[in-house]
Amino acid sequence: MSRGVQCLLLTAVAVLSPLWPAPIAGDQIRDVSIPVGDRTVHALCTAGPRSVVLLHGEGGSAESWRPVLRRLSGTVGACAYDRGESRQLSEGRGWFELMYELQSVHAALGVEPRYILVGHAIAGLYARLYAVDRPLDLGGLVLIEPAHEDLPDAVVLGMPDAALTKWAARRSSPNGDGVRETDLARHARGSRLPDVPVAVITAMTRKDGNGWDARFLSQAARRVHASILRGVRSARHIPAAGSGQEVHLEAPDLVAREISRMVRMTFPEA
Repeated sequence: MSRGVQCLLLTAVAVLSPLWPAPIAGDQIRDVSIPVGDRTVHALCTAGPRSVVLLHGEGGSAESWRPVLRRLSGTVGACAYDRGESRQLSEGRGWFELMYELQSVHAALGVEPRYILVGHAIAGLYARLYAVDRPLDLGGLVLIEPAHEDLPDAVVLGMPDAALTKWAARRSSPNGDGVRETDLARHARGSRLPDVPVAVITAMTRKDGNGWDARFLSQAARRVHASILRGVRSARHIPAAGSGQEVHLEAPDLVAREISRMVRMTFPEA
């Protein structure tokens, strides 16, 4: 890891005071229906110019981002939208087909290039690959407990065999977006992020007992997530102490602070 990254890497528990005002009572989050091609996409958006897009993990929805959106309301224009799960995709497809679909939704939402892309879990990997393949679109990344190509090997000693077998089967099958995580992993290996600010949030509270080793899993995930930041000049790695993997639901204040910080870095004139 470069010296510059080490200097920027956040190792303290995120208990800092908010950079922007506390959540506004009576927040204004709007349900939005966006026509994209032959379908309509449901989104939740805060008021104001849209500079942030939030991607939910597998099994999630735009609604899962509501606690974060409530805290951004009044300060940041952001949208979260529903993806492939609602379409019940069963046939596999490639990353680039999904990427162009994401791009078309973002354009329909009215976000312009150099926006902030936020992704949770598998969508953290989507966001990372999106930045690699469309570097001129993004001004920054916030990756929350992101999936990673090296994570399965890193955590193998901390999980029960049955859980590992189930996970391996799920990774090699088309997910709700129609892509296989194993295919994404091959694409991600050797990829290089563009020169944009990146924040990675790692959950520090995980399953324990019955074959699960919470401490081992948390430390393994932390090491793997730190590897994303190698070579990134403006990097932050935030441990979400006391939060499980659904950080955006369990620690929405932390997530909203990091998004607000990223917006201020990317749009200092705003």
